[in-house]
Amino acid sequence: MYYRQMRRAQGDPPDAETILPRQDAERIAEVLHALAAPNRLRILARLSRSPCCVADITSAVGMEQSAVSHHLRALRHAQIVSAHKRGRRVFYVLRNDQIRTLLNTMTAQEWVSAPARHTLSRRSLTVTYIIAEPCIDVKDKSCIDVCPVDCIHEYDRMLVIDPEECIDCGACEPECPVEAIYPEDALPDKWEPFVKINYAYPDVDLINNLVDQYATEHDVQNTPPAA
Repeated sequence: MYYRQMRRAQGDPPDAETILPRQDAERIAEVLHALAAPNRLRILARLSRSPCCVADITSAVGMEQSAVSHHLRALRHAQIVSAHKRGRRVFYVLRNDQIRTLLNTMTAQEWVSAPARHTLSRRSLTVTYIIAEPCIDVKDKSCIDVCPVDCIHEYDRMLVIDPEECIDCGACEPECPVEAIYPEDALPDKWEPFVKINYAYPDVDLINNLVDQYATEHDVQNTPPAA
Protein backbone atom coordinates (compact mmCIF):
# COMPACT_ATOMS: atom_id res chain seq x y z
CA MET A 1 0.00 0.00 0.00
CA TYR A 2 2.71 2.46 0.93
CA TYR A 3 4.59 1.72 -2.29
CA ARG A 4 1.48 2.34 -4.42
CA GLN A 5 0.85 5.62 -2.63
CA MET A 6 4.44 6.73 -3.26
CA ARG A 7 4.12 5.82 -6.93
CA ARG A 8 0.96 7.93 -7.26
CA ALA A 9 2.62 10.84 -5.46
CA GLN A 10 5.77 10.75 -7.54
CA GLY A 11 4.20 9.92 -10.88
CA ASP A 12 5.56 7.42 -13.38
CA PRO A 13 9.28 6.66 -13.20
CA PRO A 14 11.37 8.62 -15.71
CA ASP A 15 12.63 7.00 -18.86
CA ALA A 16 16.06 5.36 -18.57
CA GLU A 17 17.54 7.71 -21.15
CA THR A 18 16.29 10.66 -19.13
CA ILE A 19 18.08 9.39 -16.01
CA LEU A 20 21.40 8.90 -17.82
CA PRO A 21 21.69 8.90 -21.61
CA ARG A 22 23.55 5.86 -22.94
CA GLN A 23 26.21 7.98 -24.61
CA ASP A 24 26.95 9.73 -21.32
CA ALA A 25 27.01 6.41 -19.48
CA GLU A 26 29.50 4.97 -21.95
CA ARG A 27 31.78 7.99 -21.58
CA ILE A 28 31.63 7.84 -17.78
CA ALA A 29 32.39 4.11 -17.87
CA GLU A 30 35.39 4.78 -20.12
CA VAL A 31 36.78 7.34 -17.69
CA LEU A 32 36.19 5.15 -14.63
CA HIS A 33 37.88 2.22 -16.37
CA ALA A 34 40.90 4.37 -17.13
CA LEU A 35 41.04 5.48 -13.50
CA ALA A 36 40.77 1.96 -12.07
CA ALA A 37 44.48 1.54 -11.27
CA PRO A 38 46.19 2.87 -8.14
CA ASN A 39 49.28 4.09 -9.97
CA ARG A 40 47.19 6.07 -12.45
CA LEU A 41 45.43 7.78 -9.57
CA ARG A 42 48.82 8.65 -8.05
CA ILE A 43 49.94 10.10 -11.39
CA LEU A 44 46.76 12.18 -11.61
CA ALA A 45 47.23 13.36 -8.04
CA ARG A 46 50.64 14.70 -9.05
CA LEU A 47 49.23 16.34 -12.17
CA SER A 48 46.45 17.93 -10.14
CA ARG A 49 49.10 20.09 -8.47
CA SER A 50 50.76 21.32 -11.66
CA PRO A 51 51.72 20.19 -15.17
CA CYS A 52 54.91 18.13 -15.29
CA CYS A 53 57.01 15.94 -17.56
CA VAL A 54 57.51 12.17 -17.42
CA ALA A 55 60.75 12.51 -15.46
CA ASP A 56 59.02 14.58 -12.77
CA ILE A 57 56.16 12.08 -12.51
CA THR A 58 58.59 9.15 -12.34
CA SER A 59 60.42 10.80 -9.45
CA ALA A 60 57.19 11.70 -7.63
CA VAL A 61 55.50 8.30 -7.78
CA GLY A 62 58.59 6.05 -7.70
CA MET A 63 57.81 4.06 -10.83
CA GLU A 64 59.81 3.02 -13.88
CA GLN A 65 59.63 5.57 -16.67
CA SER A 66 58.28 2.96 -19.11
CA ALA A 67 55.39 2.18 -16.74
CA VAL A 68 54.63 5.89 -16.29
CA SER A 69 54.59 6.35 -20.06
CA HIS A 70 52.21 3.40 -20.41
CA HIS A 71 49.77 4.87 -17.90
CA LEU A 72 49.97 8.30 -19.52
CA ARG A 73 49.12 6.77 -22.90
CA ALA A 74 46.00 5.23 -21.39
CA LEU A 75 45.01 8.50 -19.72
CA ARG A 76 45.53 10.44 -22.94
CA HIS A 77 43.50 7.87 -24.88
CA ALA A 78 40.65 8.39 -22.39
CA GLN A 79 41.03 12.17 -22.85
CA ILE A 80 41.78 12.64 -19.16
CA VAL A 81 45.17 14.27 -19.68
CA SER A 82 46.75 16.13 -22.57
CA ALA A 83 50.35 16.73 -23.59
CA HIS A 84 52.06 19.99 -24.55
CA LYS A 85 55.60 20.37 -25.79
CA ARG A 86 57.79 23.02 -24.18
CA GLY A 87 61.17 23.20 -25.83
CA ARG A 88 62.57 19.67 -25.87
CA ARG A 89 60.29 18.32 -23.11
CA VAL A 90 56.66 17.20 -23.13
CA PHE A 91 54.50 18.30 -20.21
CA TYR A 92 51.28 16.58 -19.17
CA VAL A 93 48.26 18.38 -17.71
CA LEU A 94 44.72 17.50 -16.62
CA ARG A 95 42.26 18.33 -19.39
CA ASN A 96 39.69 19.83 -17.00
CA ASP A 97 38.96 20.44 -13.33
CA GLN A 98 36.39 17.66 -13.08
CA ILE A 99 39.08 15.03 -12.48
CA ARG A 100 40.69 17.24 -9.84
CA THR A 101 37.33 17.62 -8.10
CA LEU A 102 36.76 13.85 -8.28
CA LEU A 103 40.17 13.16 -6.74
CA ASN A 104 39.54 15.64 -3.96
CA THR A 105 36.17 14.05 -3.22
CA MET A 106 37.49 10.49 -3.25
CA THR A 107 40.47 11.33 -1.05
CA ALA A 108 38.36 13.00 1.62
CA GLN A 109 39.48 11.78 5.04
CA GLU A 110 36.24 10.00 5.89
CA TRP A 111 36.35 8.04 2.62
CA VAL A 112 40.00 7.01 2.66
CA SER A 113 40.02 6.09 6.35
CA ALA A 114 36.86 3.98 6.12
CA PRO A 115 37.66 0.24 6.48
CA ALA A 116 37.19 -1.73 3.28
CA ARG A 117 34.57 -4.47 3.40
CA HIS A 118 36.68 -6.62 1.10
CA THR A 119 40.40 -6.65 0.38
CA LEU A 120 41.09 -6.32 -3.32
CA SER A 121 43.98 -8.27 -4.77
CA ARG A 122 46.53 -6.59 -6.99
CA ARG A 123 45.16 -8.58 -9.90
CA SER A 124 41.68 -7.12 -9.47
CA LEU A 125 43.16 -3.64 -9.82
CA THR A 126 45.75 -4.19 -12.54
CA VAL A 127 44.18 -6.42 -15.13
CA THR A 128 47.00 -8.03 -17.07
CA TYR A 129 49.11 -11.13 -17.59
CA ILE A 130 52.90 -11.20 -17.94
CA ILE A 131 55.03 -13.30 -20.31
CA ALA A 132 58.30 -14.27 -18.65
CA GLU A 133 61.72 -15.88 -19.23
CA PRO A 134 60.66 -19.30 -20.61
CA CYS A 135 59.37 -17.55 -23.75
CA ILE A 136 62.79 -16.16 -24.71
CA ASP A 137 63.99 -17.74 -28.00
CA VAL A 138 60.97 -20.09 -27.95
CA LYS A 139 58.10 -17.79 -28.94
CA ASP A 140 55.44 -20.48 -29.15
CA LYS A 141 52.43 -18.71 -30.68
CA SER A 142 49.65 -20.89 -29.31
CA CYS A 143 48.74 -18.05 -26.97
CA ILE A 144 48.31 -15.65 -29.88
CA ASP A 145 45.86 -18.04 -31.53
CA VAL A 146 43.52 -18.08 -28.53
CA CYS A 147 43.75 -14.42 -27.44
CA PRO A 148 40.31 -12.86 -28.11
CA VAL A 149 41.59 -9.26 -28.19
CA ASP A 150 44.91 -9.70 -30.06
CA CYS A 151 46.94 -8.23 -27.20
CA ILE A 152 49.97 -10.56 -27.56
CA HIS A 153 52.74 -9.26 -29.81
CA GLU A 154 55.93 -10.75 -31.23
CA TYR A 155 59.36 -9.18 -30.78
CA ASP A 156 62.87 -10.34 -31.69
CA ARG A 157 63.29 -12.97 -28.99
CA MET A 158 59.96 -13.29 -27.16
CA LEU A 159 56.29 -12.38 -27.04
CA VAL A 160 54.86 -9.64 -24.82
CA ILE A 161 51.35 -8.75 -23.69
CA ASP A 162 49.97 -5.25 -24.13
CA PRO A 163 48.86 -4.49 -20.55
CA GLU A 164 46.35 -1.89 -21.74
CA GLU A 165 44.48 -4.30 -24.02
CA CYS A 166 44.66 -7.43 -21.83
CA ILE A 167 41.19 -8.25 -20.47
CA ASP A 168 42.36 -10.84 -17.94
CA CYS A 169 40.45 -13.66 -19.65
CA GLY A 170 43.18 -16.21 -18.88
CA ALA A 171 42.82 -17.99 -22.24
CA CYS A 172 46.53 -17.73 -23.02
CA GLU A 173 47.96 -19.16 -19.78
CA PRO A 174 47.11 -22.86 -20.22
CA GLU A 175 48.07 -22.80 -23.92
CA CYS A 176 51.73 -21.96 -23.32
CA PRO A 177 53.77 -25.20 -23.56
CA VAL A 178 56.69 -23.74 -21.58
CA GLU A 179 54.57 -22.15 -18.81
CA ALA A 180 55.81 -18.62 -19.47
CA ILE A 181 52.53 -16.78 -18.81
CA TYR A 182 51.44 -15.68 -15.34
CA PRO A 183 48.91 -13.30 -13.80
CA GLU A 184 50.90 -10.26 -12.73
CA ASP A 185 50.23 -10.88 -9.04
CA ALA A 186 51.37 -14.52 -9.33
CA LEU A 187 54.59 -13.87 -11.22
CA PRO A 188 57.58 -15.49 -9.45
CA ASP A 189 59.85 -12.89 -7.85
CA LYS A 190 62.82 -14.02 -9.90
CA TRP A 191 60.98 -12.89 -13.06
CA GLU A 192 59.99 -9.45 -11.81
CA PRO A 193 62.05 -7.79 -14.63
CA PHE A 194 59.46 -9.05 -17.10
CA VAL A 195 56.86 -6.69 -15.68
CA LYS A 196 59.00 -3.84 -16.99
CA ILE A 197 59.52 -5.64 -20.30
CA ASN A 198 55.79 -6.20 -20.89
CA TYR A 199 54.89 -2.69 -19.73
CA ALA A 200 57.39 -1.28 -22.23
CA TYR A 201 54.97 -2.15 -25.04
CA PRO A 202 54.93 -0.88 -27.79
CA ASP A 203 58.53 0.43 -27.65
CA VAL A 204 60.26 -2.08 -29.96
CA ASP A 205 63.84 -1.02 -29.27
CA LEU A 206 63.37 -0.85 -25.51
CA ILE A 207 61.75 -4.28 -25.33
CA ASN A 208 64.41 -5.92 -27.48
CA ASN A 209 67.22 -4.27 -25.52
CA LEU A 210 65.72 -5.24 -22.16
CA VAL A 211 65.29 -8.86 -23.28
CA ASP A 212 68.85 -9.03 -24.63
CA GLN A 213 70.20 -7.56 -21.41
CA TYR A 214 68.24 -9.99 -19.25
CA ALA A 215 69.19 -13.01 -21.39
CA THR A 216 72.88 -12.09 -21.22
CA GLU A 217 72.90 -11.43 -17.48
CA HIS A 218 71.06 -14.69 -16.71
CA ASP A 219 72.67 -16.84 -19.42
CA VAL A 220 69.30 -17.80 -20.89
CA GLN A 221 69.57 -20.81 -23.20
CA ASN A 222 66.01 -21.86 -23.86
CA THR A 223 65.14 -24.42 -26.52
CA PRO A 224 61.66 -25.07 -27.95
CA PRO A 225 59.91 -28.14 -26.51
CA ALA A 226 60.05 -31.27 -28.59
CA ALA A 227 57.14 -31.65 -30.99
